[in-house]
Amino acid sequence: MEEIKEKKRSSATRAIWLVSAAVLAAALALFAYWCLTNDGAAVGGVIAAAFCLGLFALGLMLAVPGAFRFFGGDTLFKRHSIGDRSGRRSKLHPVIRVMLTLLAARAALIIIAYIISVAARGYQGSIFRTLESVWLKPDTDAPHYFSIAENGYVTTDPGKYTIVFLPLFPMLIRLFNLVFRDSFTSAMVINTLCSCGAAALIYELALCDTGRRSARFAVIFTFALPAAIFFAAPMSEALFLLLSSAALLALRKDRFWLAAVFGALASFTRSAGIIMAVPFAAEAVRYAVLRYREKGKKGFGGTVVKLAACLIILLLGTFAYLLVNKLVFGEWFKFVRFQRENWYQEPGLFFNTTSTQFGELVKTFGLDNEAALGLWLPNLLYVFGALLVFIFTARTLRTSYTLYFAAYFAVTCGATWLLSAPRYLTALVVIPLALAHLCESRDDGVAIGRARAKTAIVTSILLVSQLLYLIMYIRDYSIY
Repeated sequence: MEEIKEKKRSSATRAIWLVSAAVLAAALALFAYWCLTNDGAAVGGVIAAAFCLGLFALGLMLAVPGAFRFFGGDTLFKRHSIGDRSGRRSKLHPVIRVMLTLLAARAALIIIAYIISVAARGYQGSIFRTLESVWLKPDTDAPHYFSIAENGYVTTDPGKYTIVFLPLFPMLIRLFNLVFRDSFTSAMVINTLCSCGAAALIYELALCDTGRRSARFAVIFTFALPAAIFFAAPMSEALFLLLSSAALLALRKDRFWLAAVFGALASFTRSAGIIMAVPFAAEAVRYAVLRYREKGKKGFGGTVVKLAACLIILLLGTFAYLLVNKLVFGEWFKFVRFQRENWYQEPGLFFNTTSTQFGELVKTFGLDNEAALGLWLPNLLYVFGALLVFIFTARTLRTSYTLYFAAYFAVTCGATWLLSAPRYLTALVVIPLALAHLCESRDDGVAIGRARAKTAIVTSILLVSQLLYLIMYIRDYSIY
């Protein structure tokens, strides 16, 4: 018996080494191809690209052993009771306290932004107009969402380019306009509600793998990230965060139909929503393996059909957006051409984008500090910061989350001429969950002080960075 177990362990070890070697070989081959076909990168850009790809590949390699356990049906983490009450005596459920705390934090952010704006640019005639001048930037996505909400998609210049922005957020603005009669007010109300809901869902989601303390850490980190200021801006990040968190929580509860619906709504909110298919597929495979172990072939075919049907439902959000393109312009992928024409963006290699951003930082530093400090430096810090969090948690983070991070990072950071990496990555719920893992402690009183110290340090760094980012945003630095 021991000999059989030893053979199985040996086979598993060989498989892990083979997969890890394949990841490394693929990364080396991809980098070699890029070097041979890219003539414009300077030495610094090549080093930045190599470092970016190396961290990404290292994270995937570190995640391989956990992936074998995950897809084999083993339990990776202790599962805590979802939605458990705090040990303290309180009439409020922890989720309610989380939402109220987030609401207070949102009010504080808006007040701070208002004070900074008045100090920097003066009073704009009314409190409302001053707030509007802070959050409604003409060179961001917000005016495009308002245009869709008020006029729909149009086929004439300049409004035709709004087709690259997905419909769900402006549809909600249009609905709320029935009450508020103002798109800016409607968008701010929507984002406040979505942020509160997302905070509650992230707390519940973190409880699936950690204790209550770490779950609170995850919520704190979500809204302390520097680019979390965009959850207050009239753009779709808060809605996407809410829907993607809801989809992941439904997956953790094995409610695949519900996860599919939330995933479809997420992919009708942002184009990156289709990446929800990655964690969905991972959790579906694990679920099928567990069902087969429990019941054998009995009902297994039905389980596979159900999971496949759910995946199709998830993809309907993207299909609906493509259908909008077809109905408005007569082309399924019209948005791709407009994205390339007006924003110079198309799919590319994420490490090539890093090389470009490093080159732009060197070029603009000292000559155009608004671009260097507001655009290129935050982009690079976010990219490498996210990758460092990835590699430090890759061994222990749930495999579906790891795969979601890898796919989301590769796709969103792979867009050519990327300007919004901080905003895109802040909407990836895996990052605050991973940060909470890094600061995690047991709930039995052991090492709690150390965990609190780490959390305080990380939170302080993030909040100071967020304040600096907010000041640059208000002072019209190149932040998109």
